Amino acid sequence: MLSLSGELDGTLFGEPVPIHLTSFMDGRGRPKESGPLDGAGRRSIYTAVRRNFLSPSMLAFDTPVPFSTMGRRNVSNVPAQSLILMNDPLVVELASKWARRAMDQHSSIESRIDWMYQTAFTRRPTWQEKSVVLAFVKAQAIERGVQQGDVKLWNDVAHALINTKEFIFLR
Repeated sequence: MLSLSGELDGTLFGEPVPIHLTSFMDGRGRPKESGPLDGAGRRSIYTAVRRNFLSPSMLAFDTPVPFSTMGRRNVSNVPAQSLILMNDPLVVELASKWARRAMDQHSSIESRIDWMYQTAFTRRPTWQEKSVVLAFVKAQAIERGVQQGDVKLWNDVAHALINTKEFIFLR
């Protein structure tokens, strides 16, 4: 998602980025300052790990718990993962930035859809997929009383694509 949004910092090595603290993360040893929501654009391997303040989204996606050794990483498909992808402020923000990139780089709706599929799935959309997105954009524009180029419509398209099985699971 960082890559799609154009926010990925590809710098290798360096100091760990402090964990972003939510309002629910409380207790002894709570760090005085919270890290940035997006982890400063760094990959998650650069996020500092505090045993008592683990990232909720990383836990939902099976990050190893640092209390003991782990011979094999768990693999799950649980509702919490879908809920995070639908509601997490970082996911919403990155989807919005991806939509903005699509709009900045492509003026036509069809080329925008092609580019979004290419960047998310490394393939062009099928005729049916393109038709579904076009129908969605047209219907939402009419319902909301906005132009088809309205950024909020494209935020929704980006967010929907991030929530597809093809985006979530590697083949």
